[in-house]
Amino acid sequence: MPLLEYRCQDCAHVFERLVPRTSGAEQAECPACGQPRGQRLLSVFAQVRGGDGAVTTVNSGTCCGGACGCH
Repeated sequence: MPLLEYRCQDCAHVFERLVPRTSGAEQAECPACGQPRGQRLLSVFAQVRGGDGAVTTVNSGTCCGGACGCH
């Protein structure tokens, strides 16, 4: 089950939800104001540098199979 990030269109609160892959999950209820206007954000990834300067890519789940050409 992927962890998705949302931003409320009413109060701008940013929050995360575990969402089954079978659901569309484009919007979610905001835990801060209770409105059903949380809009899904694009996921990002981070690069972590080891002590030797090597870069390790940590992907948030978008294309971690190499099929997109990012490796």
